[in-house]
Amino acid sequence: MERENNNKTIYYNGVIITLEEDYPDPEAIGINDDKILAVGDLKTVKEKMGNQYQLIDLEGKTLLPGFIDSHLHPVMYLFFLINPDLSKITSLEELKEVLKEAAKDKKPDELLLGLKLMEEKFDNPKLPTRWDLDEAVPDIPLFILRYDGHIGILNSKGLELAGIDENTKAPEGGEIRKNEKGEITGVLSEHAIGLGLSQYSLPSPEEFNIAAEKVFKNFAEKGLTSLHGIVHADKGGEFGSVGAIEIPIYRAIQDKILQNWYTLIFTEKPNKLKILKKPPLHYENPEAKFKVNCLKLFIDGTFGAATACMYEPFSDQPEKCGFCVVDLDRLYNQMKIAHDNGFQIGVHAIGDKGNRLLVDLYKKLLNESPRKDHRHRIEHASLLKDDVVEDIKELGLIVSCQPPFMTSEATWLEKRIGKERIHYAYPYKTLVDNGIVIAAGSDCPVEEPDVINGIYALVNRYGIAPEQGISVKEALKTYTINGAYAAFEENIKGSIKPGKFADLVILDKNPLEIPKEDLNTISILETIIRGKSVFRKKLK
Repeated sequence: MERENNNKTIYYNGVIITLEEDYPDPEAIGINDDKILAVGDLKTVKEKMGNQYQLIDLEGKTLLPGFIDSHLHPVMYLFFLINPDLSKITSLEELKEVLKEAAKDKKPDELLLGLKLMEEKFDNPKLPTRWDLDEAVPDIPLFILRYDGHIGILNSKGLELAGIDENTKAPEGGEIRKNEKGEITGVLSEHAIGLGLSQYSLPSPEEFNIAAEKVFKNFAEKGLTSLHGIVHADKGGEFGSVGAIEIPIYRAIQDKILQNWYTLIFTEKPNKLKILKKPPLHYENPEAKFKVNCLKLFIDGTFGAATACMYEPFSDQPEKCGFCVVDLDRLYNQMKIAHDNGFQIGVHAIGDKGNRLLVDLYKKLLNESPRKDHRHRIEHASLLKDDVVEDIKELGLIVSCQPPFMTSEATWLEKRIGKERIHYAYPYKTLVDNGIVIAAGSDCPVEEPDVINGIYALVNRYGIAPEQGISVKEALKTYTINGAYAAFEENIKGSIKPGKFADLVILDKNPLEIPKEDLNTISILETIIRGKSVFRKKLK
């Protein structure tokens, strides 16, 4: 049926999954402007809608609440679209050829940035060194980032441009790695990555605008109606000086943003959140499209970079246990400032020890300064022992998880952490059984913002501790009502109910009815944000 520009619309004749117990299997829903006005049988919905509405026949398709990605980096995603993508490369030789080609158009002192290297795909899954990169690009500064953003590698010209030599001291929470001879390998981890990015020349405003249109259209194609977008507000953290320009870029591209955006701010100075909590990044109206309410911090690194803080060494790198990337007293003081000012807190924690240390800090914070309905979060929470799960439940913390990590880590995670610890990895069933709220995301651009793949991973697990798979309905909740709850927005979005925003997706199959092995065959046909269709798949 041809769509009309009508502020009143009724959807009917399909499967409508509301995720609301009061509206289990409605025949229809009615939308007035940007809100859901009525849910129920078709006759009743028509009566409540009054006159001059448009009827849209779902033709048996499935309508759901719009999807929420609860952890991603939209501004950084722009850089990933503008610079060479190395994620498909499967050998060191192929990497060298791609870099040679990319370097042809660069000026002698212009840093070439390559992104999303996945060395685990190589036949010999080892990180390249400065000398490997020199063979490909000897005369131009080169810096490549591992796909998780927690390791970077400079060639010799890049080291020279960044002013890094054998006497350079790594910043707190980072590494300038050396070989057994004491030579710099070019590999930087965690907070040292900023040294490599310090000389990066920014793309033009035109390039950013073109990339921004692609980014938010891509999110719409994935069914995303709301984002929990992380933005760096100052120098420091994983992206060094580049992080300081994320806020200006965010402001510059706001007219390109289709989705609702709940902002998590990374800053070394939590009082800065009070300054940023104003237009255009934040509006006090609880129904506002843009909001700022959460401080983002880090406690450790990642499995892939072997920098996640662990109790025992990594199984395949017994010389490494990972580490905390910050001083814990300093981290606690930052958390306390944000907490006492009424802000939510979300802290990146991956390793088993990192998660234990973080939960202990939350326990101390909430004992010293109790606050109802704080909804503080653990970002990732990748490796959780039972005692940590118990405390997460007791403290009322939210787990902001990234199911697509299992897609990328399936072939190597057990090798990295061992057969015993793998059973504590991404323990989603244990969390659900304990009544802990899980909100799902992608960590894009680390992973693709693919909700359908995320749902598949939550249920099927890609072979990683399959006993921790959850039901399809619970998986859907992590991308809808739980995501809304994690942003204090469950009263205005996350389910299909009168009074909530008409943030919706239409799928070609019912995820609750098809075999769980076929979940990744589902296609998104349409995405609707606040009553407006922002993506509609062209059918052959």
